[in-house]
Amino acid sequence: YSIYQLLCMHLLPKLHEDGHSIDAGLSKSMHILDRQSTNHLPETAYYHALVTSHHLVSPTKRRSLQRCSSELSISGFAKVGYPGVIYAQGSQENEFVTNVKSMHWLSLKMRFVEPADLANDGCHQGRSEFRSVGEVVEEMRRCGRDKYITEF
Repeated sequence: YSIYQLLCMHLLPKLHEDGHSIDAGLSKSMHILDRQSTNHLPETAYYHALVTSHHLVSPTKRRSLQRCSSELSISGFAKVGYPGVIYAQGSQENEFVTNVKSMHWLSLKMRFVEPADLANDGCHQGRSEFRSVGEVVEEMRRCGRDKYITEF
């Protein structure tokens, strides 16, 4: 359905039945759509994200990732070379992911951004860089995140 069809066929008749004003219902619906489209995450929760790219070799990007991580108190690791892998966790994950997306990438895939299970968290604080996929797999297992290994 297009947005117009959804509004005309579903929302407006429902509002009319319930006796709500069109403006109040529409603004509430637009707020919900806006939150869904921006993937808004509450900043008080603890999240983790896995991002893969065609490569991560640029010293500028690597420094930017390091700087952004320390400014936002994000921990995790990056695998440099081909392919590039970024795993990050923290309470300001949404802002970190936005910063990563804003960089110029040949190919960037957001594998997931979701609440993290702190009970199984064996990851250290800070950021590390790895050179091989084997090191990434070992770190993910050490952190108790082995179920995500198949994501990249």
